[in-house]
Amino acid sequence: MKRLGFIFVFAVIQIAVPSQSVAQRTGPAPQSTRGKSSNASAGTADLLITLRDEKNSELTQLAKVTLRNSKGVLPGGTLSVKGRVMFRALALDSYEVDIEVPGFPTTRATVSLQLAGETHAMDIAIVASGSALNGAPQPPPLTLREQKELTAGLRALQAQDISAARKHFRSAAKTNPNHPDVDYLLGVIASMKGDIAAAKQYLENAAARYQHVRSLTALGEIYLIEGNLGPAKAHLEDALKADPNCWRAEQLLAAVELRQHSYSDAIRDAEQALTLGKNEAKGARLTLAEALSASGNRERSSQILNELLKQSPTREQEKTAVQLIEANRQALVSLSPAGDAISVSYPSSDAALSIATFPLAPSLPPASDNPLADHSRWAPPNVDDSVPPTQNGATCPLPLILQRTGKRVLEFADNLERFSATERLKHQSLNEFGLAVRTEQQNFNYLVAIREVKPGVFDVSEFRDGTNSAEVFPEHIATLGTVALVFVFHPNYADDFDFHCEGQTYREGQLTWQVHFQQKAGRASRLRSYRLGTKYFRVGIKGRAWISADSFQVVRMESDLVTKVPELRLNAEHQDITYGPVSLKQKQLVLWLPYSADIYLDFDAHRIHRRQDLSNYVFFWVEDQHSIEKPKESEASEAKVPSG
Repeated sequence: MKRLGFIFVFAVIQIAVPSQSVAQRTGPAPQSTRGKSSNASAGTADLLITLRDEKNSELTQLAKVTLRNSKGVLPGGTLSVKGRVMFRALALDSYEVDIEVPGFPTTRATVSLQLAGETHAMDIAIVASGSALNGAPQPPPLTLREQKELTAGLRALQAQDISAARKHFRSAAKTNPNHPDVDYLLGVIASMKGDIAAAKQYLENAAARYQHVRSLTALGEIYLIEGNLGPAKAHLEDALKADPNCWRAEQLLAAVELRQHSYSDAIRDAEQALTLGKNEAKGARLTLAEALSASGNRERSSQILNELLKQSPTREQEKTAVQLIEANRQALVSLSPAGDAISVSYPSSDAALSIATFPLAPSLPPASDNPLADHSRWAPPNVDDSVPPTQNGATCPLPLILQRTGKRVLEFADNLERFSATERLKHQSLNEFGLAVRTEQQNFNYLVAIREVKPGVFDVSEFRDGTNSAEVFPEHIATLGTVALVFVFHPNYADDFDFHCEGQTYREGQLTWQVHFQQKAGRASRLRSYRLGTKYFRVGIKGRAWISADSFQVVRMESDLVTKVPELRLNAEHQDITYGPVSLKQKQLVLWLPYSADIYLDFDAHRIHRRQDLSNYVFFWVEDQHSIEKPKESEASEAKVPSG
């Protein structure tokens, strides 16, 4: 492993959570007489779930609510009463919540219980399919042992040891049955062994349960090869609904459309495959060229084929390209001097072949020695690679959204001087397959101090267990600034960004405005920087925010780098933060603060994923510091962050 030295990831005034269709809130919850109560000494907590309809009223329909803990064990399941369910005395852990309501798609959310003795309340919106952005159901997480089994299986697959690969994948399936990645890999093995029926069964299971893109794409390819074009097209279109940027699905769909004589569609999707997949999708040039020829545009077809011949094609691709170029040439020669229209059929000649006689294989995507690489989920998509859908018909009042959201961020900056929280940090080092090879978990007493050092310039200091040293972080890579990404909307910083309102949608269980932002060209970053030794590297950011349509509080944010940072070998940094309401009783104010955060880093293929959960917020100000414990001396010193 390459040593990266001491690296600090700063937000000069900044970060990051996976998508959850749930809004969580703190505060007292109604009591239930069912079951035994939580007990702080026993290390348990209660969980109150409130189900809400699209109008944010308590759901009146009967719902089945099931819990699954981080080990996949089902600790409980029950039916809702007037939209509410209470689970008593749950062990402190992360839980997956499944809600089944007749006439609605299954809703899935996650929650982390961290504070013994608490009653944790969460709201979950139940919405009809297509009316909210719940996304596909999320599978239970793979344990470290299961990920190691998949890694061993993938390496065996690379070595062409199919039997060993199958053994490792089946071992993972024993403890995590029906996981889509495991089913997909078992489907790949079955296909390689020629057992297409078994392959379809595994792939259909993953596709039906989780809208698994790799499985949908593989099914589309199987049906295409069989000549069963209807199911092939249906599965590939489903794959593109789940992931509009899947170039493999685009390439295969174009091949299906060509064989259905939908030439304009084939041209469109082949071009999109080439845009997304670039040289990896070069086989799509054959499909594109055939569709252009069939449409009568043989000159453009031959141009596309000549471009393919310059891209180091396979022997089969080169042979097909040469044959099609010759077919185009003879078709053009056959034109009369008067310039009659070109016939869409090929002339009868041994050299000029019809579309049906060209082999399919050269136009298919290449096989991958890493089946998980094509739609790797080690990190979410870049904010510009995948744009979440929004509702039709809503007109975005962008100036009003920015003004009201800026006011909320001003409330945050003006009313918070210092606060502490309990931080739970989970660090994972990931391998070339995007699977964990090392996991480390730490708990910190997390302290944040915010001050305006001069008008419009803020300093954010972070301490963990009384220190701001990078040595307390795994691999000596410090990720700082979870609380401050919302400063993108602060009136003093908003002018550094271009904003675009993408529409209205549901996020975290409520109706929100979806707003894209990006650092303006030529503007030095004032919100995000890296430090290596004594050198600072300011980095521009872009991202997306979901802002409550009612309160204009930021409920979720994502961000990415505008460009790579070659000096640090930093290829990618994705942040994802979810916010929730926290009450400041002394000021009779409710602020929305980070509940959880994820950050994904790629240092020259050294991949890191960190999950941060914050709870037990405590606030204090200059006028009431007598009421709290005096910080340690190291806490009283300030950790300077460059302020622009």
